[in-house]
This record gives sequence, C-alpha cells and structure tokens, in this order.
Amino acid sequence: MRFLLIGSLLLLASSAPGVPADQAMGSVRGPGVDELLVHEFKRITGEQALREIMQKPDGPEFIEAICSNTDWMLELLDSGPIDNGDRVTMLLYALWSKDPDLATRPIDRSMATACALSQGMRDRTDELMEQRYEYFRDSWDKQLLNTCYEDLRTWERRFLARGAQWEGMNSDESLRFLRTRICWPRADYVKACWQAPYRSFNCFGDTVQGWLYYWPFRGSFNSDIDMTIQVGGVCGALSNLGASAAIANGIPALTMGEPGHCAYAVMTGPDTWTPAYSLHWKRSLHTHMGRRTWGHLQMFQECMGDPERVRTANESRRLAHWYIDQGDDARAEQELRRACRKNPLDESLWIEYLELGRKMNKPRAWWSKQQTAILEQLMPDHPDPAWSLLKNHVYPGLLRKADTGDRVAAFRKFIRSGSGWGSGRWNIESAWNWMNDRVGKERDRKVFMLTSLKETVDSPSIGPTFIAWSQGVLEDDDQLRDEFEKQLLGSLKGSGEGRDAVLVELAGRLLPAAAAEHDLETFQRIGTLASRLSEPRPSLAESGIKPFPGELIGSLGALSIDGPGNRWDSPQHHWGVLQETGGNFHTRVGGTPWFQVELPHFSRINGIILENRNGQLHRANGARILASEDGTTWTTIDTIEGSRKWYRIDLQQERPRARFIRVERDDKCLHFPRVLIYGERES
Repeated sequence: MRFLLIGSLLLLASSAPGVPADQAMGSVRGPGVDELLVHEFKRITGEQALREIMQKPDGPEFIEAICSNTDWMLELLDSGPIDNGDRVTMLLYALWSKDPDLATRPIDRSMATACALSQGMRDRTDELMEQRYEYFRDSWDKQLLNTCYEDLRTWERRFLARGAQWEGMNSDESLRFLRTRICWPRADYVKACWQAPYRSFNCFGDTVQGWLYYWPFRGSFNSDIDMTIQVGGVCGALSNLGASAAIANGIPALTMGEPGHCAYAVMTGPDTWTPAYSLHWKRSLHTHMGRRTWGHLQMFQECMGDPERVRTANESRRLAHWYIDQGDDARAEQELRRACRKNPLDESLWIEYLELGRKMNKPRAWWSKQQTAILEQLMPDHPDPAWSLLKNHVYPGLLRKADTGDRVAAFRKFIRSGSGWGSGRWNIESAWNWMNDRVGKERDRKVFMLTSLKETVDSPSIGPTFIAWSQGVLEDDDQLRDEFEKQLLGSLKGSGEGRDAVLVELAGRLLPAAAAEHDLETFQRIGTLASRLSEPRPSLAESGIKPFPGELIGSLGALSIDGPGNRWDSPQHHWGVLQETGGNFHTRVGGTPWFQVELPHFSRINGIILENRNGQLHRANGARILASEDGTTWTTIDTIEGSRKWYRIDLQQERPRARFIRVERDDKCLHFPRVLIYGERES
C-alpha cells in the first residue's frame, strides 16, 4: 500500500495543475495508517510545492525516501504544530539533497527535520537553516556537544534550530565560539548569562539604549557573542548569551520577555525547563509551539512525553483530516473527539475540534460539555491553557445567546474548578477582568464577586491574588466593597468591624501566603493597603543612620519569615519592615529561625541596615547574613556581631549579586522592625 501511495504522489507531479489531488490518488481504497501518513504529508506540503520538488532530478527519490520511512514521517508530522508546510518540506528536501545519507542517521535526520519545522515558524533564510543543520551534524560527529543531544526528540531539537532571539548570537561563528568558551554540565547553563558584565554604559559613556553602545567595537571581535562578553550589556544581551551558550552545546533553550526585562530558560534535564535570569511569572516565549505562555510550554512538554499517546491521537487527527477532505464533517468531528480523549494535553487538537464544532454550528449543550471536559482534564494542572481554550473557542459558542444568569453560572464553574496555580502562576487577573466585564447588571456583578470570593478565599495561592485584584475592581463601588469586605471578614473568621478589622485579617493571612508563593505583586498590593495599620518609625536621619548608595532595592520585594503568625508575630506589619517607615515581625522560637527578603531584581548589594527591636537586643548577635541568586544555593556574606539597636552591614567592597537575602541564627528567635537593603539592579 505504501508504494501505491508514493506512486500516487509521483502521478501528482506529472498531472495537469487542474486535476484534483483526490483524483490523482483515486485508486486508493480505504484510509489505512500508511495512506493517512502520505495524505497528511501531501496536505501540509501542498500540491504546488510537491510538483516543484517532483520536477527536480532527485525529487522523486526524496519523496520515496521520506514516505517509505515511517519513523521519518512521524518525526515530521508528530513533532508539534507545522506552519507554512510548503516551506518546511522544501527546506527538508534541500537538506536531504545535499546530504542524502541523513535519512539513515536517526540523530541527523531528526535535526534536519527540526530545522525544516523551525523554518516554517520564522522568516529566516534557507542558507541560515542549512548552516544550523550542518553545525549540529558536524559538532555531534566530532563529539563536541553535551551528551543529552543524543536523546532529544525532534520537537525539542526545534529549540536548537530556532536559536535565541538575537540573530547575531545565532551565527555559525557565535555558536562555535560559545561551544569552546562555555562547556559546562547541563544544569549550569542557567548561570551562563553572567559570562558578560551587566553594564548600562560602555567605556565611552554611550548608553545601551542607543546604537553607539556596540558601534565602536564592531569588527574588533570574531563574533557578536565575543563582543558582548567583553563589552557587556543589559538584560537582552545577557539573556541571549545565556540561551545561545546552551544551544551551542546541544541543550534546548529559549529567550523570553518579561515586564521590563528579558530572561531565558534552559531544558536542564529530561522534560524539565528551568527559568534563568528570570524576575517575573509573566513570560512571553520567543520560541513556542502554539502560544507564548509558560503554562503552554509546560503542558506541551507533558503532552509530548508519551510518544505512543501522541502517535495514536494523531492517527485519529489524520483520519479526521481525511474525512474533512471527503466532505464528511460528522465523521471528522467524531475522530477529533477521540483524538482529544487519547491526548487531552494537546492544545492544538482541542482547537481543531472546537473550531470544527463552530463550523458545524453546534448547540449550546455541546459547548457546555466541552467546558466540562476542559475543566476536568486540564484545569487542575494546566489552568492557563484551559482558560485560553475556554475564552477563545468555547465561550463564544456557549455564551452566544446566554442570559446573565447563565453567564455567571458558567464563570462560577470555571472559578470553582481552579484551586491552585497548576504548572505555574499565570495571568488569572485577566480572566477575572474578562468575566467581570461580561457579567452585566449590577445585581449580577454582585453575585459574581461574592460567589467568586466564596470559591477562592480558602486557596493559599489563588485566594490572595483574587482578593488583591478585587480591591482595585471595587475601588469606585463603596456599597459593593463594604458588602464584599463584610463577607471577607466572615470568611477569614476575623473579629471586629470596619475596614481596619478587614485589613488585619486580610494582611495577616495573605501577606505570608503571597511571600511563600513568590508573588511580589500581591505582597506589595496587600502590604500597601495594610500600611495604615503601622505607625511610622523615626526616619534614618532622625536616628543618625546613614543609608547606603543605590536604590532601596528591598522595598519592592517580599518578606518571608520562619513561623509567620506565631503568638508574637503580626503579619499585617511585614510589608513595612522593608520600607523606611518600618513595621515588625517575630520568628518562631528555637531551631534555626530565619527571615528572608526576595528582591524584585538581580542586584549588586551595597549594604544592609537592620534595626533591632528594643529589649532582647542580644538575640541578633551571631546571626548569619546569606545571599542567593535562586533561593536555593546560599553564600554567607557577613555575620552580625554584638548586641545593639542598629546594624549597618557595609558590602560596598564585595557587592555580592543576589535576588534573595536571608538572615538566620541558631536557637532563640529574630525580630527586626526594619530590614533595609540597598543596591543596584543587574536586571
């Protein structure tokens, strides 16, 4: 059967342009697995590109080589979304034409296929992608790549083929330079960005924001990478350097945008992506397999983790495509439903299925079933992709003729199904905004807000975020805000009346939770609201204390302590500890008590000012001050000595780089009204 199908493609090449492809393949009976593979290959390539290839001297040989090789066909068709399939097949043919034996070398064949698939994703020259393939082919042949390269799947190699965001750091010269300069264990590439110094101005005083920053040095180095390592740069340059260093050694990596920042991520182990030089959960991936969010990458990685599941689901997808081409949408819909059941983590399958439902004008009950299926199968672990499917593909059908009550019921179902972040923090506030804008009447908005509070308040992750979001939404609606806060106080089992009572309970519960979730935005928002509960302390000037140079970098961070909310601690005052106005905290007693500040930026620390609590001043004596870039690996940078009111820790000579500062001691406890961290951003 396979050879008959290949023959039909050969016939297609010689048939007149006006002859339909189905007539050229008319001798085929029944959609078997082989037929579906060839049909899908023809479908993604397109008749024009097929004719062009088949008219080349070696074109028929290429078509036979790929269509007779099931592994190669699956590598091409089952390695993620295929954009611009004609360009994909044309480049794959060009790579094969120069190196026909690649079809017999599985690793090189996979890399060539990845390069072709990536060419469909980006508007880059064929010459560049051919160089990329040859770089990895030759580097692997000479055993110059990380050993993980051998075990990568084709879709993972697409990140190598795509490269980092900046094209200058993807050149053959740059990759070769990095392969020699930075050759580390796989997990260490999350620190490769620091091979270049963080500098906002070059040695001539030119800002990195202008074109003169690198201009004086162009032509003086063999590659852009070499120039960046010597001259320096800021977050964009450092992130592209870090990602390119991993890629040059055969380790998948990508760059990504964050609010006011550029970061990157590295596949540090099988099925494991680790953010690097990252400051925020809002990430826009520069290389992606459908959508740019971190949540989508996590779900796609899990989706592709079982090749057999991927294959069987895509067999149903290919059969659905065959039925669509036969004009049988009903059978196509059945096959796509089967495909989604076989591999519910494939977002692209859901989109095809739901879009076919829209085309077939499915009734509201059908859309309700799809909402239920998505919430059950995706929402617990992958809420971000689940929301995207609902908002863009399900709700347009489900809510088309729905009244406000039905809308609130649908939205409540969504909110009830999500009690945590799943694979990671995502922009759930945008989901709440979208739903709130579509609720309608004031009475229904009240029901939506109060029922949403009931569903989220007990979640240690979602709860603080929802309540922080609600404060902004209700800012101009005094009546609803008062009712909301009354219900909130009851839900938190707090005592007292009025807004201060609400703030005490709100901050007491939510500030430690936000800090534990590394949610600096929520910590800052709730802390600012609760600041009215703390009496301002005398200023540093009034106390005779000189601040250190640089920003008060810790003031926009989050404070975590050992044992928050213990009998001596009042978490509503935690936010103020990081501000010059002051606050308070008290760790638990015994063990190894600690507190730490998560900074909003990677920073060079110039100094730390600690104000000790009156009474029991000796408890600070001997405490260790530690710094960390990732919150896991710590380095001791100083030790507190003596028993006094103020400690001024001068670090201007060492200037350690950190995103976390921790203070710990053995036994007893720690309590400070002010922890002021000064430094300069390196992100």
